[in-house]
Amino acid sequence: MRIEYKKYTINNNKNINIKIAHISDIHFSHDYKIKRLEMIKEKIKTINPDYICITGDLIDIYDVIHDTNFKDFEKWLKEISKIAKTIISIGNHEYIKMTETGYTRIENIDWLKKIQDNNIIVLNNEIYNDEKITFIGYNPNYDYYYKDKEKNPQTQNENIEKLIERINKNYAILLLHTPIVLTKNNNYKKIKNYEKIDLVLSGHTHGGLIPSFIPGNFGIVSPRRDLFPKKVRGRVKLENTNLIISSGIMKLSRKSKITYLNDIYGSNINEIDIQNK
Repeated sequence: MRIEYKKYTINNNKNINIKIAHISDIHFSHDYKIKRLEMIKEKIKTINPDYICITGDLIDIYDVIHDTNFKDFEKWLKEISKIAKTIISIGNHEYIKMTETGYTRIENIDWLKKIQDNNIIVLNNEIYNDEKITFIGYNPNYDYYYKDKEKNPQTQNENIEKLIERINKNYAILLLHTPIVLTKNNNYKKIKNYEKIDLVLSGHTHGGLIPSFIPGNFGIVSPRRDLFPKKVRGRVKLENTNLIISSGIMKLSRKSKITYLNDIYGSNINEIDIQNK
């Protein structure tokens, strides 16, 4: 069990000098090792960020919120939010529930909103303005994660555009669980006023099951089971916008019965240093 740490430096001309600790895909589960959370917290302390951004999949399955050890997870969230204001966007696993016939989707994720306080901000298709920074938390249609084609892809772009319209002159950071919303078929080019986004933080891809010390943005397999996918880890340039993808924990689906990858590869934490030019 270890932590994979990566540092990125990003220049800007909006007089912004901040540091972000970015994590994603924690996948807290029934048998999650609390020691891993402590290691993540200690690494965040050494980064000493102005903000902590978590881009979805805090939990592995909805049922875990009823476990006794879930209180340890809530306590951990409160503890890291004392290090720096914590901004959270939503992933697909926040909606997954186990039934006798397999996985199903739940509609209510009020448990996430209940953990909010002055230092923990949960964004579900919402915007949060803090001084010179605007955080946008976009939550794609659930079916997008599990189907190759959305019924109404244009509707999704329009939903993103409505959030972009609310950006003022602030430095804008989009928290988006899956980068595929932007990268597939270069969809970001079809989003009106996309250039107003300065930085995108994502997760979901689990690094394409390749550890971060191997250079490049490619992977072995994507969550959609595409072989040798591109733009699934690290820093990706989308014209003038930086997309940074956290690998989270390195894992396969529960259905694969292969869970030892979690301990071999560890958890990814990104330090993002945003500097005025």
